[in-house]
Amino acid sequence: MPPPVASRDVHAWIKEFLRQRPDIGLGSGIRDMIFEPRNPFDSTARRKPRTGFVLGTILFAVSVGCFCYFNFTC
Repeated sequence: MPPPVASRDVHAWIKEFLRQRPDIGLGSGIRDMIFEPRNPFDSTARRKPRTGFVLGTILFAVSVGCFCYFNFTC
């Protein structure tokens, strides 16, 4: 029977595993959602933002602007 493993040891193992894998994680997921997919042949190339994200950001900014204008200036 294997010896029991403490939870802090398991936590340290998981943190080390995630440090070795920079391609997974919340920040990477958010960047992949905002920007176009990476070029596997040129890792230094700039990634353009997705059209849907830019459109959504513009619509959100316009709606906030209209809300502020009509509620605080009239």
